[in-house]
Amino acid sequence: MKSTLITLTISMAVFLATLCARQFWPENLSAHGRYYVASILTISALVFLIAVVRLRQGTKQGQASSIKSDHDPLAQQRQHYRLQYDDSPRPRFIEKSTDLPAAAAFTCPVKDVSETGIGLGCTGVYAQGEAVLGEIHFPSGRTAPINGVVLRDDGQYTSLQLHCGIDPPLLMDEQREKIVREKDIGPQPVVSEALLDTTPRSLPSQRVKGICRLKDTK
Repeated sequence: MKSTLITLTISMAVFLATLCARQFWPENLSAHGRYYVASILTISALVFLIAVVRLRQGTKQGQASSIKSDHDPLAQQRQHYRLQYDDSPRPRFIEKSTDLPAAAAFTCPVKDVSETGIGLGCTGVYAQGEAVLGEIHFPSGRTAPINGVVLRDDGQYTSLQLHCGIDPPLLMDEQREKIVREKDIGPQPVVSEALLDTTPRSLPSQRVKGICRLKDTK
């Protein structure tokens, strides 16, 4: 973009300078002189037009890339990605206050966390727009400073917008450990083994519909 602007400026300056100088040249200019003047004017005009076209194309591409990033589903997913903590163990937010000793500091469980915000599982503590300082302590023992402002309190949890984001690698590590902790959580059996032992007949949910076999492709 910068080189295109420089080319545009130089070509326009050469074209205008040639036009101005042409007025002071003698009328009986030789054929070679008129040829050189015409060549300079033509080349500078063509370079000027090419630079204008490239400049417009660059502007359109910049606008298109900006619109794409605004409507890109993956970009929106990254922007709104949050770690949800529906069950224990949950991270805990510990407020940083100089008026109270460390043992009496206010703590609150964290329901969700992202790079740019956290959701506290407590309500009625902070007012909208109030500045909040503290730390978030993850179940793994990792910590991150919290410096933000209260966006809203909807009666179920309090949303904070952070001035200083949480380090993304830290969130990725916490996500991996969360997956490891929850990998054994899945659908429970329809009936217990004790009930199956005492039931004289098969239950509808336990009836086998057939034997699974690999499809013969020959």
